[in-house]
Amino acid sequence: MNGQESSSPLVTIIVAIYNVERFLPQCVESIISQHYRNLEILLIDDGSTDGSQDIVDHYVQQDPRVKAIHEPNAGPATCRNTGMDHSTGEFIVFVDGDDYLEPDYVDYMLAVQRQTSTDMVVSRNCFFTGDSRQIAQDHIVTMSPDEATAEFFYPRIRLGAWNKMYRRSFLNDNHLRFIPEFRAGEGLQFITLAATLSHGVGTGCRKVYHYRINNAGSATSKPDVKRQGIGALNTVQYITKHLPVHSDMVRRALDWHRWNTYGYCLRNIIAAGEQRRYHALYRTCIARRRTGLPTVLKAKVSAKAKIMAFAIFISPTAFARLEQAKIQRHLQSLHD
Repeated sequence: MNGQESSSPLVTIIVAIYNVERFLPQCVESIISQHYRNLEILLIDDGSTDGSQDIVDHYVQQDPRVKAIHEPNAGPATCRNTGMDHSTGEFIVFVDGDDYLEPDYVDYMLAVQRQTSTDMVVSRNCFFTGDSRQIAQDHIVTMSPDEATAEFFYPRIRLGAWNKMYRRSFLNDNHLRFIPEFRAGEGLQFITLAATLSHGVGTGCRKVYHYRINNAGSATSKPDVKRQGIGALNTVQYITKHLPVHSDMVRRALDWHRWNTYGYCLRNIIAAGEQRRYHALYRTCIARRRTGLPTVLKAKVSAKAKIMAFAIFISPTAFARLEQAKIQRHLQSLHD
């Protein structure tokens, strides 16, 4: 596709920024260097206390497509909502301030959108820190709302609002916004509701988004029981109560995700060494990992995943410790 065509739709890229001065230049450079040029770039500074504010203001002076909004710290959900409220593009993309894009990210996502004629587009895959392997063969399909929602819950498509593209009128017509009170899992709530309300989700396989996992300051890279563990449980409980679920496919996937969220919370408690402080929650997580086995065995997952579920039933705490140790080894290898 020729990104210079005058008929090309305007694409708004919203970047949520909080204390990422080390990574922000690479993020913004990857956006302004997109092959596709018809962009509106909204840099939303969420009350950063490092040099991120100055970097944002610098790029406003460098590129007329860049606009800056500085706000008091309120979290990524509020940041993205502000971006949507100020956006004017036909399509919207969300990027985290410590991630970055391949030069053809927008071109690729628009190509998937044109081929599928959908209001929501995702790539099943992304680059991670230390992973430079591209998908050998792309495969573009239209998934039904139920199929896409289930894939998010398992998750066989990466969670989060990023690595996706949305038609702005679809978001506005359905009053889709992030819930500011959520500090963990806000992206999951947003994308599953969006998929449920869609007429189908355009899906490709090519990697065009770089997700950073070696940012020591990222909330997801360190144990935090209140913010991450309890936050994730609160979000999945909200989804369970409010998401319109009309099929066994989605219900089983949601059961699987809720069961895994108890394991995620348990891992945070153990990694933080706060079993005594959160004793009641600690025991609840262990119990839910065990009592949930009959339900999750109905999920559409591999035989290996079901064998893993039996191992968790035997010892939820041992599995959580092994999982945390594996994550720490991987993160350490990225720093060595």
